[in-house]
Amino acid sequence: MEALKVGRSIAFLRKRYRMTQRALADCLHISDKAVSKWERGLAIPDVSLLGKLSVLLDTDIESILEGNIASFDVRWDGVLEMNYPQGISASTLLYDKPAVYMQLAYFMLVGITDISILGQDSDVEWVKAQLADGGSLGISLRYGEERESDEHIAGTMRIRELSFLYGKDLTKSFRRILYGAPQSYTLENYQGAALGIQFDRAQPIHKRTTLKLERGILAFPIASHQELHTASSLIHLIQESMNEHIGSLSEIAYHRGLIRDSK
Repeated sequence: MEALKVGRSIAFLRKRYRMTQRALADCLHISDKAVSKWERGLAIPDVSLLGKLSVLLDTDIESILEGNIASFDVRWDGVLEMNYPQGISASTLLYDKPAVYMQLAYFMLVGITDISILGQDSDVEWVKAQLADGGSLGISLRYGEERESDEHIAGTMRIRELSFLYGKDLTKSFRRILYGAPQSYTLENYQGAALGIQFDRAQPIHKRTTLKLERGILAFPIASHQELHTASSLIHLIQESMNEHIGSLSEIAYHRGLIRDSK
């Protein structure tokens, strides 16, 4: 374990969520000087603090200690290709949210805020009418074209199909891909069904590796109205029993520090 790598990981996540050292320290009931020492590599967090620290930074203990999420000079872009099954569009409701909101939520959950939106003109125009340039959510939306690559872009998270994903470790799993191993991946659920999500590194890609999500993550493609109905029923059940608002872009933006008010 290298104290400097640990400290840089903590600083990276803290700044991503726009937390000050004092705010993080207050949540942990320690001094901001202690946080400063961590981030400068002069000390490491006490083991008794690691669990709460991982929750506050929305990651896992292993990622903090291994320092494998600290990609400081690079970013990931998002590309949403709105390829929907027949009879389903960007505005089709998944329970109480448009289908496209669910897809955009996956980008925002892992901190991807520069997103290109491609698809049928009717779908593109509908999203543009609802979200404009994304500024109200603290994100940047581009329509009809992908952002040009540059040396600061680590890669592209690309969503090509509609799917439903839910689980307490979903964000952590995505982050391990973004800031961890150098491969490019095509995502599958635990049973081996393709989810239409790719993580492509910026360097030339010779082959994508298939990556299965953990067993505890609920994930399946939505390729029919029956699967749409199944996903809607699950969302209703989860929201009623867990008091969550799945696919609420304003809430995600608020909790990620992208906006100051979720209303």
